[in-house]
Amino acid sequence: MRPAGEFGSGQFEFGEWTTPFTDAEVEILEVAYVVREQGGSELLVRIRDLYADTIYRLVFSTISAVRLLDEGELLEFWEKTAELGGRPGRTTFRVRNHAWTRESMISFLASDGTSFVIASNNECVEVVSVTAPTIVAG
Repeated sequence: MRPAGEFGSGQFEFGEWTTPFTDAEVEILEVAYVVREQGGSELLVRIRDLYADTIYRLVFSTISAVRLLDEGELLEFWEKTAELGGRPGRTTFRVRNHAWTRESMISFLASDGTSFVIASNNECVEVVSVTAPTIVAG
């Protein structure tokens, strides 16, 4: 039986999450939890692609957890990037079986243990969601 908080192989994994800004330099402009009038909620993340000078709006409609951290607080990601010889995207990628999975196990139970990550030079947003967000430019 697999220990609590481990999914799939139980090993730390990066996964691909292709976006229009996968390898761009971005800044995170806004992170907002919005309660919809018709019921339910969503997470809004607005970012600016500094290469294309384009603002993107990401809307996660099914989330179970979110965290916004200084990029320096995610040393596990950066160490694993070096150890594994890279990750699928500079700015957007998925991650599985990392420290947060074990620390907040209940948040990951509805998913396959994977979270979506948006990494800028200053902050990182990590979202546990069963579906990828809708992404709209402009």
